[in-house]
Amino acid sequence: MAKQKYYLDTRVLTAFFFAAMPFVAFGSFIVVNMAKNQLRDSVGVGLEQRAVQTKLTLERHIGEQILELRLLAREPVVTDALSRPAAALSPEEARRLEQAWSSDGDPAVVESSLARWLRDVTAVRPGLKSIRVVDASGRVVASSGRGGRLFHDESAWFKELAAQEGDAQAWIGDIERPRGASLAALELGYPVLDEDGLFRGAVRGLLDARDLYGVLAPVRVGRTGHATLIRATDGMILASDEGDRILNATFPGFPSLSGAIEGFPLAADGEALFGKARIRRGYWTVQEVKKEVEGRQVVVEPARVVGFSPVDQIPSVLWLVTVEQDLEEALHPIQSVTRYLWLHFIGVFITVILLALYFSFKLEQRVVDDDLHLHEEHIPSSLKARAEADREE
Repeated sequence: MAKQKYYLDTRVLTAFFFAAMPFVAFGSFIVVNMAKNQLRDSVGVGLEQRAVQTKLTLERHIGEQILELRLLAREPVVTDALSRPAAALSPEEARRLEQAWSSDGDPAVVESSLARWLRDVTAVRPGLKSIRVVDASGRVVASSGRGGRLFHDESAWFKELAAQEGDAQAWIGDIERPRGASLAALELGYPVLDEDGLFRGAVRGLLDARDLYGVLAPVRVGRTGHATLIRATDGMILASDEGDRILNATFPGFPSLSGAIEGFPLAADGEALFGKARIRRGYWTVQEVKKEVEGRQVVVEPARVVGFSPVDQIPSVLWLVTVEQDLEEALHPIQSVTRYLWLHFIGVFITVILLALYFSFKLEQRVVDDDLHLHEEHIPSSLKARAEADREE
C-alpha cells in the first residue's frame, strides 16, 4: 500500500495571500482614514461652535463695560465737571503741565472729589483698571490713578470722539500695553455731549486683558482644549491662559489659517477680513511644529484642530476667538476602531492560511491518487491473476 505524504504547497499559499491581502489591507486603510477624517470634521465643527458661543460671551462682556462708561458719561458729577469751557493753554504751558504730571502728578486731577468718586467706581468694577475724564481740549480733569498722559488731544480715540455730534457712539481700541504700564489693556472711550449734542469731553477706561481672559478661561475641551483671543491681522495673542504670551507671541499655526481662508492676506485696515465679510467661522488643522534641539528634532507645538469665529459685533476691532484641541486627543476615539480593524486583519490572515492549507491538501491528495492509478496500469496481467488467486485462497 502506498504511503501518502502531504505538504504545504507554497504556490497555493502565495496565490491566496496576494489575492486576498491587498484587498483587506487597502479596505482597512480606507476605512481608518475615512473614520479619521469624519471624526476630525466632527471635532472641528464642535470647536467652531464653542468659538461662536465664546465670542458671543466676549462681545456681551465688552458691551457691559461700554454701558458702564455710557452711564458714567451721563452722571451729574461728570457733566458738571465738564460744563465749564476748557481753558486755553499756550504750548509752553501745556508742556510744563505735562512734565509736572509725569514727575509728581497733579493733586487737582487725582485728589479731587471726582477723582475719588472714580476710584470708588473702579473698586466695584474690577475689570476697569483705570478711568479718567478729559475735557473738550483733551486735558485730563480727573483720574482714578496716576500715570499716562495729561493731554490726549493728539490721541486717536480722543479725535474720533471729539468729532461726534448729536448721536454718541463708543470708541473701542485694540488690546495694547499703555505707556508706562506693565499689563495689556483694552482702551474704551465714550463722549460726553451737552443738551445740544455738542462735545464737552469724554470718559476713557482701560479694561485689563486678564479680565477678558476670564471670559475665555471656562472654555475647556477635554484635557488639551482651550480658548484664545488673537488679532486677525497678524495672529498676535491678545488674551490667553499664558499671560507672558499676551502681545509677545503669535498664535502657533496662524500662517496656515491665513493661507486657508479666502480674503487673506489682509489689507492694512483689515477691510478684506471684516468689511466685506469674507471671513466666516470655521475650523482648520494646524500641523505640528518641530525645532532642532541638540541635533535632534523636538515637537514644540503639537498638531491641533482649531475652531474660530470673528468678533464681528464690536466695531473697529479685528479679533478672532479660537478654540483648539490637540489632534492626538481629538482622534483618540478612533484608536479603538483601529484595534478592531487590526484584529479583523489578523482573523482574515489566519483564514487565508487555513484555506490555503485545505486546498493544498486536496490538490496533493488528487496527485497521489493519480499516481497510484498509473502504477496499476503498468502491472503485468499474470501478476494481477496470481494476486487475485491468493486473495481467493
